[in-house]
Amino acid sequence: MSGRTKTIVMTGASGFVGRHLLDDLKEDHRIFAIARRSQQDCGAPVHPNIAWMRVDIGDQQGLARTFREIRTAGGAKTLVHLAAYYDFTGEAHPEYQRTNVDGTRNVLQAARGSDIDSFVFASSVAACSFPRPEGPVSEATPTDGAHVYAWSKREGEALVRDAAGMLPSSIARFGAIYSDWCEYPPLFAFLSTWLSSSWRSRVLAGRGEMAIPYIHIRDLVLFFRRLLAFPGRLEPAEVLLASTSGSTDLTRLFDLATRAYYGEPRRPVRIPGAVGGLGLIGMDLVGRLVGRRPFERPWMRHYIDQRLEVDNSRTCSRLGWAPSPRFQVERRLPFVIERLKSEPVEWLARNMAALRQGGLRGHLRIYYALLEGEDQIQGRVCQRLEAELPGGAFPGFSAGDAAERRWYTRLVYRLLLNSVQNSNRMLILNYLEVTASRRFATGYTGDELCLFLTLLDRTTREWLLGRDDLRGLEREVFERVTVPIDLGIDVVREQYERYVAGPHGADGEKLGVGVELSKRELLEDTIWRCLVHRH
Repeated sequence: MSGRTKTIVMTGASGFVGRHLLDDLKEDHRIFAIARRSQQDCGAPVHPNIAWMRVDIGDQQGLARTFREIRTAGGAKTLVHLAAYYDFTGEAHPEYQRTNVDGTRNVLQAARGSDIDSFVFASSVAACSFPRPEGPVSEATPTDGAHVYAWSKREGEALVRDAAGMLPSSIARFGAIYSDWCEYPPLFAFLSTWLSSSWRSRVLAGRGEMAIPYIHIRDLVLFFRRLLAFPGRLEPAEVLLASTSGSTDLTRLFDLATRAYYGEPRRPVRIPGAVGGLGLIGMDLVGRLVGRRPFERPWMRHYIDQRLEVDNSRTCSRLGWAPSPRFQVERRLPFVIERLKSEPVEWLARNMAALRQGGLRGHLRIYYALLEGEDQIQGRVCQRLEAELPGGAFPGFSAGDAAERRWYTRLVYRLLLNSVQNSNRMLILNYLEVTASRRFATGYTGDELCLFLTLLDRTTREWLLGRDDLRGLEREVFERVTVPIDLGIDVVREQYERYVAGPHGADGEKLGVGVELSKRELLEDTIWRCLVHRH
């Protein structure tokens, strides 16, 4: 097989599927990876066979320039079009038109002028309405779903069919893609509720029969392997189902998840579907009032007890491929739960990333970015602090060593992380209030603590606002990062004013602080240990 035959253009390379495909194909394929995000930001593999090309498929001129560069570099025979927008709000976001429809049109146009002879379009079985009177969803089922994502995929598939006479194409409709870390937002939402102490942890709406087909990311990668190596010609715009057959319902998932987590299955509390639907509406109304809407949205009430059944037999016969029994969701869910139990920080981070890919709420997008950039931001803060030490503005910090400064920077940063994640500023404010006495007693000035907090705010905001994926969140970054730090500065100033001008004078106030120091040190250490364990 020639080198050119094994060269691929891949859009959406920064997404969940794209990153896994890159990792699997990088050794024996040359890949032009197209994405809006940088390779570093999304955690994509770096390899000599991967040429990262940062462009938005909604930018027709930018995409055309990118494909000219690809042709200059030798071109490619196959294009895998994974780039798409989706979220779970149910709202008609403009990105459905700009990315899923206009972007697909742009990619098709660029491909037709680039000697591409195999175009693979990523669609979804969820674009089909369900349940269906004729039986399970098959390759012949139309994408007739009523929601906006289904509409965008229907339009995309129509564009592919229109171009099929000039550009040999196939359409791969995915099931619900998950990994051993979960990384599928609805399943993550279910598990986070079922395995929590919430009053909703045992509640299943309706009969618990809402069911969809899942596919493990490893099976999906093997699907693409078979598709890319297909020896013959597929029919024009032939539909293939990259999904397991049948479906898995919520009752089965609840039983498996609680059994794996608690050691024995819990008995669910079933509520009538109508009551569950009203509950979704009520939760959303409360979320709107407090400014934190839940993942569950009113549109989901229409799918209570609905089953999306799939029959993938034609695809399996056509490609000589089938999902592995050991990667069925019923077999893999215990592995997902074990990841949660043994590596909760990584589990949370990966699922936050998946939520961000799927229209994550702003504060969680900021939280994940802070988690991802923790070492870089802390490093920059420490570098800037060290540069300021000779000037005398930080006498307390100067008296300690570099390790102590790094420790304190990490501690305050973790408190900020907690504040952003939970929308609760009181932990960082309470910490600054309680420990101000210790800082005062050990020679730190109020001004230098406030300067440090200002330095942390400036460095953090610079890093966040420099990320392409956080564009449009400037106001939320201010609310989530700057506001709690500004409040913390006020707390520090207030405490220092009390210590300096207390009823017994400065010396008396210092003496009082010293008496309580051991208790406060114990509290500070406890807070630190809890935060390290949490994050």
